[in-house]
Amino acid sequence: MMEVLFLLIFVGVLFFTGLTVLGVVLSIGLSFLFVLAFGMLAVFLKMLPWLLIIMIGIWLFKKNT
Repeated sequence: MMEVLFLLIFVGVLFFTGLTVLGVVLSIGLSFLFVLAFGMLAVFLKMLPWLLIIMIGIWLFKKNT
């Protein structure tokens, strides 16, 4: 799925910047940044249940002491 997202962003940015060396470099850079951001969001959402369990455990531990 991330490869498709990278390809769509790359083609979209390349469409707006034009087919030049600067346009290709800009497209690769922006595509990389977007995929990196979406990847970090996916990791955060994957870890969210565990983070909530840890937060509830700490809250219960502090509440009882």
